[in-house]
Amino acid sequence: MGFISSIFKKKPDVACCEKRRSPRHMCAIPTELIDSAGEIWDCKIVDMSEQGFGIITPAALTMGSCLSILKPNIMAEVVWARENKAGLRAIQ
Repeated sequence: MGFISSIFKKKPDVACCEKRRSPRHMCAIPTELIDSAGEIWDCKIVDMSEQGFGIITPAALTMGSCLSILKPNIMAEVVWARENKAGLRAIQ
C-alpha cells in the first residue's frame, strides 16, 4: 500500500500532474511539525503523492533533515526546501 493509500484508504482523485514522477493530489491540511531541534512549527500540507508530500511552513528546513508531522503522525525526511516550501518523504 502506498503513502496516499495508507492515509486515505483509497486512491486519490488526481488534481495535478505537472512533470512529476507521479500525480499529485492537491490538499490543504493544517498541521504542525517538530524539527530536529524540538521546536514546533505550524505548517500546511499542500499536496501529496505516492512518493511524499509538499508543505508550506515558516520553519527554515534543510535538505536531508528529519522531522515529525503531528497530524497525521508521520516521520519524514526533507527532500528539497526553498523559502517557505519543502518536499518531504515519509520514513518507513
